[in-house]
Amino acid sequence: MPRVAPLLLLLLAPVSLLGAAAPARPNIVFAFADDWGRYASAYRDAARPTLNDVIETPHFDRLARGGVLFWDAHCSAPSCTPSRGAVLTGRHFYRNGSAAQLHHPWPKDTPDPATSLASWPNLLRAAGYRVGLTYKTHVPAPLYGGRAAIHEPAGSLGGAYDRVAKMLHDSTDLAATRAQILGEIRGNLAALIDSAGPQPFAWWCSPVLTHRNWPLGLAQKLHGLDPEKLRGRLPAFLPDTPEIRQDLADYLALCMEFDLSLGVILDELAKRGLLANTIIAVSGDHGAPGFPRGKCNLYDFGTQVPLVIHWPAGVTTPGRRIDNPVSLIDLAPTFLAAAGVAAPAGMDGQDLLPVLRDGAARGFTPLARDTVITGRELHVRDAREGDLPYPTRALRDRHFLYIRNFKPDRWPVTPPPLSAEAQSDMDRGPTRTFYAARTSEVAFATFMDLAIGKRAAEELYDLAADPDQMRNLAADPHHAATREKMSAQLLRTLRETGDPRVVGNGDAFDRPPYHRPPVTP
Repeated sequence: MPRVAPLLLLLLAPVSLLGAAAPARPNIVFAFADDWGRYASAYRDAARPTLNDVIETPHFDRLARGGVLFWDAHCSAPSCTPSRGAVLTGRHFYRNGSAAQLHHPWPKDTPDPATSLASWPNLLRAAGYRVGLTYKTHVPAPLYGGRAAIHEPAGSLGGAYDRVAKMLHDSTDLAATRAQILGEIRGNLAALIDSAGPQPFAWWCSPVLTHRNWPLGLAQKLHGLDPEKLRGRLPAFLPDTPEIRQDLADYLALCMEFDLSLGVILDELAKRGLLANTIIAVSGDHGAPGFPRGKCNLYDFGTQVPLVIHWPAGVTTPGRRIDNPVSLIDLAPTFLAAAGVAAPAGMDGQDLLPVLRDGAARGFTPLARDTVITGRELHVRDAREGDLPYPTRALRDRHFLYIRNFKPDRWPVTPPPLSAEAQSDMDRGPTRTFYAARTSEVAFATFMDLAIGKRAAEELYDLAADPDQMRNLAADPHHAATREKMSAQLLRTLRETGDPRVVGNGDAFDRPPYHRPPVTP
């Protein structure tokens, strides 16, 4: 048999052996709902009744069946700007300069770390991705490259936080109003795909459906959801009353409206043949707004968020559930790794690709982190005297939540009495109005103290025995070893990662450039 020249053998080899058919870089869709806590029917828990028993999210559930569901995901900070800044940079919120807190009065003559930090949208764009943004940002523009550098289709639904909820409430033709809202989301995705051409694309879609304020009665109108179905399913720190059941039901109805958005995103990708190699990650920036111990708080009701990652081309054995306490800062290195882009030094997040690709990874796995750090500083500027922040940090593992309060003399929400209208770190709404009307009722004192009372310097909660975090065990001698261990681990990590709250003299967030004292009249 004649000998075939090596070059000819190479030319005759299958394309796949030559590497010319290497897998295309995945597209990335990050659907990130404002103020959406961990509420989806995929999170129903047979062990105890919760609000998830009454919500229906078929599209989120479909993503969970075809991807990986993270059962215990947390934001970095339960406030929109620091949470979003942490997601974009993959860094703990306190490391991000002006993006470390909601109201960031950073002096113009002081260098701001947020203007030079690497972020996954900027890194993907530099690597050849077409990057798009729809609706809310609420972070310094350099973190996503600024409007001129991204694809941002025109749209009217993201301008005012309560606009979509009011549109739905006022609609006399609900089907037509929904078609308008969903059509705009679909059109924005389609426009980005068209503009990308042969490039892979990355889309950050951040609607504001679940942000305060929303009109009463949405639950019944939008989804026929009877608030009475919530009876007996509220967390223990909330009074189980008709007013609060209605408020929560309206919130859940808006979460269900966001799920409809996921449906049109899935449909548009499928129609274009892009679903198989598109990463779809879905989450929210923090817990429920306008309820005690939710948004702005380090209890699970404030920091725990939904998270699902769906990627048919990259997920081995879909339908798995991961129980590790993971952080949304893990998304940045995950997106970059999937795109073949090296994560820059300084990212605190952990790449979740090993979890997605290992079909045996389920339950609690060593492939993901086993603790998360959360915290907060400033949310509403004039919530407390001197416009000072409320400095807290927490360490949470699968068994315990430990919270360190650096200024226990400060009020966590607002100095009492709680007002229905004054600025506060609890968003306005029917639940806050309900509480404000009962500030002096002795029978309501326990609920009021849990909502706005001053808190201990240390808190420790046993998550299995006390899932609503009602009983502080920090002073319990039976848990002293756990408290000491978690305190040491938290403070060590904060120092190692340069938290301005603990390095140096430890009060950087109380001084410029992080803090601007109020102007004296």
